[in-house]
Amino acid sequence: MSGRAVRDPVLWSSGIVGVLGNVLGVVFLADIPGAYRLAQLDQWAAGVFAHPHAASASAVAFTVGLYALAVWAVALAVRVQGGVARAGLGFLALGSLGNGVGTVTPLVLGLHVADAGPASAPLARALLGVTLTLDAAFNFTLGVGLLAFGLGWYAAPRAWLKWLAIAAGLVSLPVAGQAFYDPAANLLPFAAPLWLGFILATSLRRWSDE
Repeated sequence: MSGRAVRDPVLWSSGIVGVLGNVLGVVFLADIPGAYRLAQLDQWAAGVFAHPHAASASAVAFTVGLYALAVWAVALAVRVQGGVARAGLGFLALGSLGNGVGTVTPLVLGLHVADAGPASAPLARALLGVTLTLDAAFNFTLGVGLLAFGLGWYAAPRAWLKWLAIAAGLVSLPVAGQAFYDPAANLLPFAAPLWLGFILATSLRRWSDE
């Protein structure tokens, strides 16, 4: 066992891609109102039809970012001690993969479904409803996963990393209600910086073999 601290190339590259993908996914939605809001599915659909390329770019960015987060979670699990912490990261990885499937539906809607006015509304609501629901499920797995990680990482080299994970998990959990209670999404501006910051912090630090 070596005590030499190194920067894990898989961990930092997947973490950075994960963060960038999720940030760019939001940036590309600038001209699409109502995205990921239960009470505004029709406005979201209209925005996708009006800006199909922006919606598609957002979908690709989110999907790549979420798959990268799954890799990051597995890479981090290899680096830490504690069965609960590792299980939490595995749960988070599963949620990321599931959400990565859901984030492609705005691309399908924008590029492969014609805007037929009211006639296309049921399909648009169904596709975007799937996206919203899988995103809610991701926030649940994210919240539970980060809480389990923070509480179960008994050999944490920095106490603040544990508390950042716990805080991010606690704030992310209520966002899972966004699929059936629109105001739950109001916590996203508070939750996202916490979990994105945690991912960056764990990705860029140097790790010794534990």
